[in-house]
Amino acid sequence: MTNPSGELGELSAVELSGLFRSGEASPVEAVTAALSRIERFNPDVNAFAHVTPEIALAAAREAERRYLKGEPLGDIDGLPITIKELTPVIGIPQRNGSALGSTSPARKEPLVVRRLRGAGAAILGTTTSPELGWKGVTHGPATGITRNPWRKDRAAGGSSGGAAVAAALNMGVLHDGSDGGGSIRIPASFCGVVGFKPTFGWIPPAAANPHFELGHRGPLGRHVEDTLLYFNAAAGGSTEAMLGYCPSEVPDWRPCLAEGVQGLRVGYSRTLGYGHVDPDVAATVDRAAERIAGLGAIVESVDGLFPDPHQAYLTLWWSAAANMIRKMALTPEQHAMLDPGLARVAEAGRQLTADDYIEARLVLGEVRRAMAEFHRNYDVLMLPTMPITAFEAGCDVPPSSGMAEWSEWSPFTYPFNMTSQPAISVPCGFDRAGLPVGLQLVGRAYRDDVVLRLAAAYQTAYPEPLPNRPSD
Repeated sequence: MTNPSGELGELSAVELSGLFRSGEASPVEAVTAALSRIERFNPDVNAFAHVTPEIALAAAREAERRYLKGEPLGDIDGLPITIKELTPVIGIPQRNGSALGSTSPARKEPLVVRRLRGAGAAILGTTTSPELGWKGVTHGPATGITRNPWRKDRAAGGSSGGAAVAAALNMGVLHDGSDGGGSIRIPASFCGVVGFKPTFGWIPPAAANPHFELGHRGPLGRHVEDTLLYFNAAAGGSTEAMLGYCPSEVPDWRPCLAEGVQGLRVGYSRTLGYGHVDPDVAATVDRAAERIAGLGAIVESVDGLFPDPHQAYLTLWWSAAANMIRKMALTPEQHAMLDPGLARVAEAGRQLTADDYIEARLVLGEVRRAMAEFHRNYDVLMLPTMPITAFEAGCDVPPSSGMAEWSEWSPFTYPFNMTSQPAISVPCGFDRAGLPVGLQLVGRAYRDDVVLRLAAAYQTAYPEPLPNRPSD
């Protein structure tokens, strides 16, 4: 953690919350500092779709009055946060990363935003996403390129790319994201921040989501304990949820972060038995595994847990893309305005049959069964978040890779959308080019606390640096 005596804009969510309660800092000061960082840094990285100083400062002033009365709404009251632009926020146009997005302020917002607002969060604006969140990088005809804060010529990842960049540069202290195949964890790994995909159901999905249980919601931030503040405010069952069981009591897992990892059984797989991992990434994650063993966990090598479910995942993903594009009822002129890659996968999804979809669901079931078997012996699966570090900005796949789909270069993220398990990416080092590497930890469903414990213990023992400013 940074020194609380330092610049207010450098502090974490937990630190700011404590300073608000003690009266040593105010929400208005914190929001003003965050807006200043956006003004300084965002022109270089394009992390924001919309910046809303009036909305943020109004919420901060209300929070300040509550603190003066000794009546804060909770731990995120007055904290400067962002929302991913795929989510409607009252008063902000919902662009969806698309040239076809709305230019009118939204009049409704989903439960997750209402919960965050209701807990007093000050929304700085919305962060960039590729069109409809369709790929693992954040660029497109309507949005331009969102750039990596460590090297502006490299991709930020996606689809929560703007959120990850904003987290890395502390343009706000908590950042809402969504993850249908890695969209929180991919950019977290590329940008060197924490990205937490909770168990499906803890945070209710939107009432109409063609991704079904693939589509998770969760936070990105600089620190594991910060992301838990978002979770505590956003989690809980609701009749608005289309599907996804959520226990009636949502635990506060903050005390567990200090419990340590002694005796936790961790299965470590470098490749899942089918991936190809860059040597720098492999060496960095191997070192992280040794460090976790040194913290007291029991670490054993595992591999070949299940065959690569890539084709089944594509069937589920492309089907959802086709459904979304069909419902937009586009004219030929509007269809021509889509990101060409999105138009291509939507057409591929349109060609799929019901039998294709059922076969993909059967594969999903097999992956779930395999992970249930794994968890008979292990508490956590540990593996690289990504097999590579950030590649050239503006490309859907690494140049000269021969790959056609974004999911080919992210083989370790989408399986755990299929299983609905909690998964977190925590920074664990850098490659020889100075680009971040992420360590992914996957736990049993609804035992997010174990994943968070391990991630927090690792980050506390081995903190990684963060960028001071966007770098060339």
